[in-house]
Amino acid sequence: MVPVKGTTYFIILSPIERVKEVVRAAKETLSNQISLSVSNLRSIAHISLLKFTAPDDDERVGKQIKTMLSSFPAFDIVLGGSAIFKHGEQSKSLVLKIDNPGPIQQLHMLLLTTFGLRSSKKITPHVTIARTIQNEDFAKIDLSAFNYRDAFPCQEITVLKKAAGDRQYKICFKMSLCK
Repeated sequence: MVPVKGTTYFIILSPIERVKEVVRAAKETLSNQISLSVSNLRSIAHISLLKFTAPDDDERVGKQIKTMLSSFPAFDIVLGGSAIFKHGEQSKSLVLKIDNPGPIQQLHMLLLTTFGLRSSKKITPHVTIARTIQNEDFAKIDLSAFNYRDAFPCQEITVLKKAAGDRQYKICFKMSLCK
């Protein structure tokens, strides 16, 4: 498969600062239990909606998202403690599960439709604490320290972008959901 050239847009939901701080602290706690990669330690808490590569056209992307969001109401996101995602026999990820994934899954489907994309699978919304932890290390983790429960309002989406050759995503824009 040949990679598509262009700009990568990454659409996310960004938790409130309190939740970001809890996830930051959880990463530090986890790092004291096992060795975590730099990318795990530096990643900022978020909920992924969609990532796609397209020609660099922020105005077009913004207009399409604005139209899509014009009638999508703000909602609460309920965090329901920790969960484990298995990646075959080699590794696992530690995440915070979302007890009410429906609105996030609806946003994902609307974004796919808006940008004419297809996906063969339904997303499982979550907030990653650490990803791709080798099973040997995962066995050393005291999971009781990561059973965080909370709720927060979701009132906007964030669109990040990374041009070909860039190392990191930058905030392109934020858009409010309907109130």
